[in-house]
Amino acid sequence: MIRENAMKEADGKAEAPGAGFGQGLSILLVDDDELVRNLVEGLLVRDGFTVNAVATYAEAMEQLGRSSPDLAVVDLNLPDGNGLDIAQYIDARGLDCEVAILTGFATLESAIEAMRVRVADYLIKPIRVHQIRDRLNRLVEHITLRRQVATQSETIARLEAQATRDSLTGLFNHSYFQQQLEHELARCRRYQHPASLLFIDVDNFKQVNDECGHQAGDRVLTMIAAILAGRSRDSDLGFRLREHDLAARYGGDEFVLLLPETDKVGASVTAERLRQVVENSDFEISPALPVTLSVGLAEFPGDAGDKNTLVNSADVALYAAKSTGRNRIVAYSPNLTPERPAEGWSSIVDLQRVEALEQLLASGRAPFGFACQPIVEVKTERVFGQEVLCRPGDPLFPGPAELLHTAAQVGKLTNLGRQLRQQVADMVERTDGDQLLFVNLHPMELHDPQLCDPAAPLSRRAGRVVFEINNSRNIRDQNRLRRVLGRLRELGFRILLDDLCQGYLGLNSLVRLQPQFVKTNIEFLRQGQGSQRAGRLVRHFLDTAAGEGVKVIATGIENDRHRQVAVYNGCSYLQGYLLGRPRVITGSRDADGNGSTAPAT
Repeated sequence: MIRENAMKEADGKAEAPGAGFGQGLSILLVDDDELVRNLVEGLLVRDGFTVNAVATYAEAMEQLGRSSPDLAVVDLNLPDGNGLDIAQYIDARGLDCEVAILTGFATLESAIEAMRVRVADYLIKPIRVHQIRDRLNRLVEHITLRRQVATQSETIARLEAQATRDSLTGLFNHSYFQQQLEHELARCRRYQHPASLLFIDVDNFKQVNDECGHQAGDRVLTMIAAILAGRSRDSDLGFRLREHDLAARYGGDEFVLLLPETDKVGASVTAERLRQVVENSDFEISPALPVTLSVGLAEFPGDAGDKNTLVNSADVALYAAKSTGRNRIVAYSPNLTPERPAEGWSSIVDLQRVEALEQLLASGRAPFGFACQPIVEVKTERVFGQEVLCRPGDPLFPGPAELLHTAAQVGKLTNLGRQLRQQVADMVERTDGDQLLFVNLHPMELHDPQLCDPAAPLSRRAGRVVFEINNSRNIRDQNRLRRVLGRLRELGFRILLDDLCQGYLGLNSLVRLQPQFVKTNIEFLRQGQGSQRAGRLVRHFLDTAAGEGVKVIATGIENDRHRQVAVYNGCSYLQGYLLGRPRVITGSRDADGNGSTAPAT
């Protein structure tokens, strides 16, 4: 029939596409009818196509394995397979090839299946030659248009990248950062979330350029950018940004990080991880020129209420970090000024404290003391456990609050937590009793991968340790918190949540986080005696704890009246000055009373 149609149209009266419309295109022709195959091949060659004609499914798949044609004209029914399977193969592998099915046995089912595998045309035999040429011409026009659009899209994407990306490092550029900072601060205002801005400067970068050459300087910048973007193996050492964080090259040897929904303490931990990774990376330059970072950070809205003030605050903090020794982190404070950064820094986070903290952490020795306060079981009136309280023992740190504040300001909370847990592990190793040790965890320690490491020193005695988590309700990523607490429970640690009794949100945390213990201050229990509403809240809290199998520890027990209120409300354990004041451990034994202790001051 195709031969007859070809003869009928030989007079050229039918309107047809211009000759050579297939010039430069390749086509795979698959048909087991040799006569049809030869005739169609001749037509396609005349129109400029490079034709590869085969008779079977197996031959077609072999050809597709070698190269991808621009078009494929495939018979539906082949002796060893189905033409739709060829179309499906082309679609599944994303080949840049348009497929037309040729068949004399069309069915609705085969037409629907052809649409499913993205067949571009469906030609039913017998078909006139001019129809074949017209349909193929439309496919060629479609291919040409699609490829032009793809090329234009690539060009647009490249131009957009040039407009928003730094050409050397591949990070976002200064202009894009400014736009995104404006958008993010607007979002923070709307949802009342914090955000932190980090200004990062490569220490002694001019010296690297002068002594090692500008190529070495460019290598340093690109390697730091790779760490920031998570493209470096060194990123796996402990630093990785979240999906919604933004890293940009601010200019020269300065970078910026925008951390949405992150307060200053969280930002300082992120900054310290980055500082450590860069300090421990091999930049393949002179060993006499170690690559380090200075970081200044500021928080919105705590330190600044608008974009310009936030940028200036982070920049002032960076200048203070550079002026007070480099290779460090400084969090902004109002007393920091561009004119006198060192003096402002000293008045907020005493430089002596910072230096003392860094020396203590670097030495690896045990610089901190501990005091233990007993927790008494109501039923037996025996000491059930001891809360371990840090006593810095350094005149520069009158108490743990100053120690934690300094560590938070310079991003050392993770390091400090590891050191303290190591010392608690040593304490547990020296004790033979069965009392539990209640150990406080700062919320930022929950981001430390070593916390859940089975090989960590404290993990070996997990059965005697209760981790006490404060302010768990203020941790934004509650799902992550639940996963971390779950891993700690798997290691054998027990979990205590503190500061939950401030409303019904605390009940939700009590159920979701599944602690073994929860603390409530005696004042919360006493409020339940003052009004029906407060009484219902206290009752809900205690009933929920009992229903979840959570033991309640009443704190602040200072007299017999407090004891009576706690016992009346069903608390299992008591803690407070009535039961025992914190006692500083001065000997080498334990918190069980078997070693030497002294009253805490």
